[in-house]
Amino acid sequence: MITGKMNHIKHSIKIIIVLTFFFINLASASAENIIDFPELLNLFATIKQRTVDFNEEKYAFYLDEPIKTSGYLQFKAPDRLSKHISKPEKISQEINGNILTIINSTETYTVNLEDHPEFSVILQSIINLLSGNHSALQKDFKINFNKQLTDWTLVLTPRNSFVAGQVESIQMNGNANKLSKIIVTEANKDRSITHIYNHR
Repeated sequence: MITGKMNHIKHSIKIIIVLTFFFINLASASAENIIDFPELLNLFATIKQRTVDFNEEKYAFYLDEPIKTSGYLQFKAPDRLSKHISKPEKISQEINGNILTIINSTETYTVNLEDHPEFSVILQSIINLLSGNHSALQKDFKINFNKQLTDWTLVLTPRNSFVAGQVESIQMNGNANKLSKIIVTEANKDRSITHIYNHR
């Protein structure tokens, strides 16, 4: 009887030991897959050109329902980003350095982003993430990076007081070096949500 109990106890201890090692190994494997911010930027820096599709919703206090647009985005390292809206109307926006060119069905005009830091900081945050420019992101923002395996959330808060009076935060979500969502929240709580998919 005692021998049977001892065998049962030994068997239970073996199971506990096996399970303990299993969970330790699982935790170690998970820890190895967890990406940190410098690693993420290094992954983005390896992609020199990318095209993605997007759907965007703009919410504002003066709107009864959000404005919805869709189209595709193109990035070419180090600092060229273009947005091609196909719905509800065709509009192209291209950033080359500090110059934003906007083309619609009737006219073309340019904007120097240095004259509009509240717009520039949003666009440059995307460019600097895609190009893996850590120093530029640190210069412009307070960075809050949360990770879980290869999924991550990045929240950028503008350092410049004037910009912070216009833009409360820029949140980006993704998996490895694929951006999946951008949420821009303005100081008055208006916001835009951009869903990104079909990376190519």
